[in-house]
Amino acid sequence: MLKVRPHPVIELSTKLKRASFDKGTIEAVVADLAYQDYLNDQRFAEAFLDSLIKYKTFGFYGLRAKLLQRGIDARVIEELLTQNLDLDLEQKIAEKMLAKTRETDSIKRARSLASKGFRTEVI
Repeated sequence: MLKVRPHPVIELSTKLKRASFDKGTIEAVVADLAYQDYLNDQRFAEAFLDSLIKYKTFGFYGLRAKLLQRGIDARVIEELLTQNLDLDLEQKIAEKMLAKTRETDSIKRARSLASKGFRTEVI
């Protein structure tokens, strides 16, 4: 599984559980992989966030939700978002998203941005 793409600890644990491995085996494997630095939630979160910022159109809260869905610790997420997503960058992402739409109604545009998790300051 790790050969295909990196995984956070919780995601790999869930996949192993679905493959009918017992809890003790899963914990031992995950601990060993983390010790060998094959599993690293911080590194996974950095790469995943970088990819989302470059290729998707999510705001601060949308990115936070995506990382939480992957099982990344909330403190790690807050730190990464603070370091990697300032208001100017989020504004550029919002402008990129709006450039792709044909919507001219400002209320609908604002709702669209809000649904993608952009902060009020950006909207």
